[in-house]
Parts: sequence; structure tokens; C-alpha cells
Amino acid sequence: MFNKEWWESKHESKELTLGWLYNDGITNDFAKGYTKNLTDYWSVEMSFYLQNQFADERIDALLKKAHNEGFSKIIVLKQGTTLLWNFQDEFVKFYDNNPDAKFVGHILDQGESYYTIHPQAFFIDLDWWASVGCPEWGVEHRYELPEPFETIEPIRSKENWHDEYTPHWIAPSKNLKNYSSKRGGWNLVRALIEDGQKILSWNEGIRDAKHYSYAEVEYDGPRHIPGVLDQLGIDIFFIANTETLPNYKPWFDYRKKNNPDWNGEFRKLMVPAAGLSPLIYAFMLDMPKDSKIFVYDISKFAITITKQIIENWDGTNYREFAEKIMRDAAPDMNRRRDIFRGAAQLKDSEETIDKLNEKGFKKWIEEVLPTCEVIYHHMNIMDPHKMKRFTNSVKHDDFVSYVHLSNIFHYMPTSFYYGLKQRWQLHNELLDHFKDVSNNKNNILICSACPSGTRGQLNWIDDWGTDDFASLPEESIGKLLKWNNTK
Repeated sequence: MFNKEWWESKHESKELTLGWLYNDGITNDFAKGYTKNLTDYWSVEMSFYLQNQFADERIDALLKKAHNEGFSKIIVLKQGTTLLWNFQDEFVKFYDNNPDAKFVGHILDQGESYYTIHPQAFFIDLDWWASVGCPEWGVEHRYELPEPFETIEPIRSKENWHDEYTPHWIAPSKNLKNYSSKRGGWNLVRALIEDGQKILSWNEGIRDAKHYSYAEVEYDGPRHIPGVLDQLGIDIFFIANTETLPNYKPWFDYRKKNNPDWNGEFRKLMVPAAGLSPLIYAFMLDMPKDSKIFVYDISKFAITITKQIIENWDGTNYREFAEKIMRDAAPDMNRRRDIFRGAAQLKDSEETIDKLNEKGFKKWIEEVLPTCEVIYHHMNIMDPHKMKRFTNSVKHDDFVSYVHLSNIFHYMPTSFYYGLKQRWQLHNELLDHFKDVSNNKNNILICSACPSGTRGQLNWIDDWGTDDFASLPEESIGKLLKWNNTK
């Protein structure tokens, strides 16, 4: 999923990177806030594939930064662009199908005004750009020019993506034409056309895999907020596990070395309501009879479905069992897509289950799970007023516990409301509460996607750092964006 190896190889070879274009035209305070927050999220999310990213107010400066660092191609996203879950996969398909593309973006046919490009999201071959003299983007001349602008007239596709001004492509012709005005991006279009290049527009797959909020436009900004809000639903359930399962052995060995009296047992587990996570993690930890499993979530729906799985699944035919759950909860297919995620990964889940069954997973479900106490907590652990109640669930003297925080502090729906610094601080507060209940015994193993992407996901509680955001190295992804890089 997400073609992780593809992205990593392209980045390591310096073939591809990512750039963020600030949107200083946003005047609405609410829009400024949420577009910054989502840019925070996506810069960190994409850093798992593209560690070296760039940011600037000006397109020309952004392209120069990336090319000077040795990168040959770049995807540029403007503040206000939100990616959807399938963007990474759709981009790989598009890229591989168009290996000679020098530029891809949103082309606009402006009639008697020269062709232009909307800068919300585009891809450019930086080596080509440098080879033709690093042409500037081209500032807007909306009103009629003192004298006509003469240049090669592009030919364009008959088809449009929508309306009559969004061609699928444009390419050079043999004719010259006078244009009355120029809009933003005109000079780059001119440079591409004069060099004989075909300019591509994003295909339907890419267009459907991202959203632009037009937050800088007074009228259009509010009209596009629903396109963002549609992605923020929390009453959903991940029917299949999409996370990579951790390798716990080094952490077990580490604690055993420092605590030789430890018998290696985990007696308490805290895990979100997602797919088979509670059962899989409990089994992987080899939790014995009479252990406690705490299932928590902000979504009552997710807790309800998890309870059904834990109480009714017998360890076989999970795909069939899951499909019945989805049918019963949502007979209408559209509704089913709205409230369930990960259905496409059910096959992968079955393969994971088959491997676990070779190690005794089904037997553990039959013999150990019925003896365990399963407790369900409906709560928002990002609420500081609820954190102590949450961490007190593992307040004890003898047991060793495992807490799976997953990506709660690095999650797109919550990132709409919280900036990176805020999520960092809330994450620190929760870890500090766990440190208090551990009382220097280092008996809580925690797995969490760190908000800034700068730390490993798995650590014993006393080894989790909770330093201030300002102490992050200046070169870290968390300090990339200007609003996070202030002293």
C-alpha cells in the first residue's frame, strides 16, 4: 500500500522531492489556521517517503532550492492543498505512465488571454527547467497589455475536465498569435511551448486524490470547506489492519537485560478500536490467561464493531466475517464506504492471520481470550482533562503493560484542529502522565507515531523524550515550515 519502496527509491536517488508553496494571500483567520495545520500534517506524512522537502513563498525560489540540492524533479503543493488516502498510489501510476513529462498541473485556457497554470499542485522536471535557463513562473497581468503579446499559439485537447477551459493537454503549433493579457504562470507555459514540450494536466485519478480549498479567494474559500470537512469523520472503522506490525523482540531483550527478574509477560494492553488490532497485539505479546485488554477510541461506532469482533470471531475466515459485519451495519454500498476503511486490505489481513495461525493465533483466541477481561473506553485521549483517567488504567506495581497509541497524534482528521506544535505538546503531556504512573520502573512499552516524525515509534516509557518543540534540530521536518521555525 502507498508504494513505499517506490517513493523511497526515487528520493534516495534524488530523482524526486516535494516542495510547499506558502499561500500568503489568505486573509481569513480560520482559513489561515486550518490550511497551516493540514500543511503541517502532510509535510510530516510525506516525510516518511521524502525526507528532504522545501518551502518558500515564491515558486522560482522553491524550484532553485530543490535543484541546487541535486534533485531532478519536484512535486509542488500550495498551502490549502489536502491529499487524500490514495494520492501516493495514484501519483505512482501517473508518473510511470508519463516518463517524459516535463510539466504536469492544472492548465487553464484563458481565451484571448494567454494560457496559464493554477499553482495549487504541479510537477516539474527541474533538470529541464535548468536546461532552458530557469524561466520564471510569470506574474499576472490581468488587464489588457499596452501592446499585444505575440508568441506561439498552443493547440489543445478537445476534451475538458470541466467547463470549457480545462484542457487535458496543450502542445506547440506552428502558428503565432497575439494575446491581450497574461495570467499567473504564463511565462513557464511560454518556455515549455517554445521548447516544443507538451504540457499535461492531472488525470482524473490524481484530481480525485487531492482537494484544494481556494482559501485565498473570498467567495470560493467558504464554498470549498465542505471538501475538507468530508475527510474529517471520526465515526469510522478500519475493518482491516493497515499498520505494519512492530518487531517487539529488541525491546523485550532490552528490558530483560536491564530487568533480569522480569518474566517477559505483558499483563495489560491498551489499544484503539481498529480491525483486529486488540487481538493481534495481545497475541504477539503472548499475553497469558487472565490478562486485561483495554480498547479505547473516540468513536463509539468503532468500539461497537470491535466488541463484535472480539466476542464473535472464531479465528477463521476473517474476510467473510468482516464482509458480513459491513453488510449488516450498512446495506447501502455508498454508506458502507463512508463508515468503513481498509476493505481493500482484507486480503492482506487474511495473509497476516494465516501467518499468525501458524504460530498458534487461533488456539490463543480459543483458549486464552475467553479468560481475559476486555474493557471498553469511549474517550478522546487528546483531551488533557481525560489523560489522567486514561493513564491510570495502567497504574500498578508489578505488571508490564503495552500501550498502542497508533497514529492518534499524527492523524489527518485531528490535524485539522491542532497545529504541529500543539500536537507535540499534547503528546508530551500524555507521555508525562505515563511516566508518573510508571514511577521510574520503565514498565510501559509505548508505540506512537510521533507528531513531528522525528522519533522512532516504539520505546519504553522512561526512554521517551518529552523535550520542548523548540529543541528539535533546525534541519528536522518539524522545522521546515516558517510558522514552526520561529525561536
